[in-house]
Amino acid sequence: MKSTTYSRFCRKLFENIFKKFNISETTKNNLLEKADIAMVYQEYYSMVLMNIILGFISAFTSAIIFYLLIPHPITALLMLIISSVVPISIGIYYISLPSSKAKSRAKKIDRYLPYATNFINTMSVAGISPAEIFEALSKAELYGEIQKEAQKIVTEIKMMGVDTITALKNAIEISPSEKFKEFLQGIIAVIQSGSELGPYFERCVERYMTRDLVERKRNLETLAIMAEAFVVTVIAFPLFLVITISIMGLTSGHIDYVFMYLIALMILPLAYFGFYMLMSSGMGEAV
Repeated sequence: MKSTTYSRFCRKLFENIFKKFNISETTKNNLLEKADIAMVYQEYYSMVLMNIILGFISAFTSAIIFYLLIPHPITALLMLIISSVVPISIGIYYISLPSSKAKSRAKKIDRYLPYATNFINTMSVAGISPAEIFEALSKAELYGEIQKEAQKIVTEIKMMGVDTITALKNAIEISPSEKFKEFLQGIIAVIQSGSELGPYFERCVERYMTRDLVERKRNLETLAIMAEAFVVTVIAFPLFLVITISIMGLTSGHIDYVFMYLIALMILPLAYFGFYMLMSSGMGEAV
């Protein structure tokens, strides 16, 4: 998410409101950096406030029109509910978005970290300096979110003129991944102690690859359990249930089609949606 004309307009509109509150800019800005939201906290939360106001106006206007078309106590109650739920939902979504995106980025960084460290170790063996290694890493799209972290380090070194250690320390402050922070902290410690980076990178590759293998085995076991549960609960069980109800209906002379419709149109879709949410939430992924 990047700064836009709309977000900058919101910041100008609500800037004085934020000046009245004693809010830690560093903490808020670091969270937005971790979430890869290219805005300062005043701009982002001004946009959030404007979205809540616009959501309330839109919901309230729509509800009033609906009430005028169908005047009834139920529509009046519905008007109040919609006018409250819509702005509250918008507020909860945008306020929780930075933390949610930061956690998502941390998982992606951790997922590619073993392979990125292998890339770094290979370049280190060739005698390339840390600054040049991160510059090469910033151009490698294969490593996803780690590429973005490397780009931030390279930008500070090349465009802002800071030294490598300072750039790495700043990257630690704004990185959402604890593993990546630990990795960068290790690089700083090795450089400051005057030791060779090669052995450190080799140890990191071995440790991260071992962890990755263990986690992948665990996730495969989780996926196998989920696959078995899926087959039993939403494929085999409904078939046996329908067959049982059909046989009982033939023997009694009456089949309860209402229950079958309930299974087919409500219970099964909810079960499929539940499994979809489990998978989309990251269960079974390598982290």
